[in-house]
Amino acid sequence: MRDVRLPEFPCVVPVEVRFRDLDAMGHVNNAVFLTYFEQARLAFWLAIHHGGGPGEAVDPARIGFVVARAECDYASPVRLGERLLVGCRAGDFGTSSFAFDYRIVAAGGAVDAEVRLVASGRTVQVSWDWAEGKKVPVTEELKKRIEAFQATQPRGTARPAHAPTGS
Repeated sequence: MRDVRLPEFPCVVPVEVRFRDLDAMGHVNNAVFLTYFEQARLAFWLAIHHGGGPGEAVDPARIGFVVARAECDYASPVRLGERLLVGCRAGDFGTSSFAFDYRIVAAGGAVDAEVRLVASGRTVQVSWDWAEGKKVPVTEELKKRIEAFQATQPRGTARPAHAPTGS
C-alpha cells in the first residue's frame, strides 16, 4: 500500500485515467480529482479496519464518517493514459473530526523515475453514527489504528514530488 515515490503517505493507490475522466479540453476534469481522493480515502479506511480486501463487498454503514469539507489545489494537467499515484494520510484530530491529506502525482512505470505533482488536497471528516443520524466523538481506538497504520515507514528512497509554489 505504501510507495517510495510518496514516502510521507502510508496509503498510496494507483489510478489510471479513464476517457470518462476527461473534459472538453482533453484533460482530467477538476471534479474528478475529488473522486481520486475518495478512492485513496476508502483504501485507507479499509486498511485500518482489517477487511474489505480487493473485490470484497463493503457495507456502507462500516464507513464511520461523513465528509464535511473538501479542497483541492491543482498543479498540472493530466491527460488520458497517464498513470497516477494518490497518497492519503490522516491527522488533525478534533473532538468529532479528523482530516485526510492527499497528494496526486503522475508517475511513469519505473519506481525510481521522476514524478510530477498533479494536485494536493484535504478533506475534513466528521465521525458519524448512521443509526442515530448524528456526529459522535472520534474514538481513541480509531486514533490508535490510524497511528499504527501510519507508523510503518516505506523501504527505499525516491525523489519527492515538488509542491507548487506558494504552498
